[in-house]
Amino acid sequence: MIPLSKESAGAGEWECMECGSIEEGMKSRRPAKCPECGAPPSSLEFFSYEDEEDEWEGDELDDDEDELEDEFDDADESDDDEWDDDER
Repeated sequence: MIPLSKESAGAGEWECMECGSIEEGMKSRRPAKCPECGAPPSSLEFFSYEDEEDEWEGDELDDDEDELEDEFDDADESDDDEWDDDER
């Protein structure tokens, strides 16, 4: 299969709902069957690369990750004090 540019209009991936196989393709060109398990075309669902970009917001996750790291660091510091007291 020829790799397609993600910027191509209608470019995306066909996923087989029977076996999970994923193949790059165009929305206008549904495969005749799944290349892995032979499932019929009705078992193939198209996911556009454009849809993925709209749904994914990495910046939001980065903010949540920073908050979790701060909470984890605070918990580590209090745990260290407890260990020091026990060892004395």
